[in-house]
Amino acid sequence: MTLRTLRQQDPGLRIVYKELPILGADSLLAARAALAARAQGKYLELHEAMLASSEPMTGPAILEIAPGVGLDADRLEADMGSAEITAAIERNRALARALSLGGTPAFVIGAEIIPGAVSLEALQDVIARTRGR
Repeated sequence: MTLRTLRQQDPGLRIVYKELPILGADSLLAARAALAARAQGKYLELHEAMLASSEPMTGPAILEIAPGVGLDADRLEADMGSAEITAAIERNRALARALSLGGTPAFVIGAEIIPGAVSLEALQDVIARTRGR
């Protein structure tokens, strides 16, 4: 995974994930689950496990994955419906609109916005330029 490689190569790199569900109900469930996993300290683990799965991210599929990454599935399910999660998703949607982002993935590096999937090398180049290297 490109971002995992970037983190390994550059431990000083700050990566901030913003869940932006744009692909329907399953996308919204996955976003809610990832944000709820943060309360148990397992955001990235669940995020990556969901991306690696070949199954649609329905509620049952997410709750089946959750224990495998160390999550309490009952707590996750309860937290997924919280007003805090709804508010976080709305803030992310507002940010995406402000940045004119219509899809995912998208990357913001310094002042540069990069829409769409890009190679590791392309991200490394932008990071180096941003740092003035």
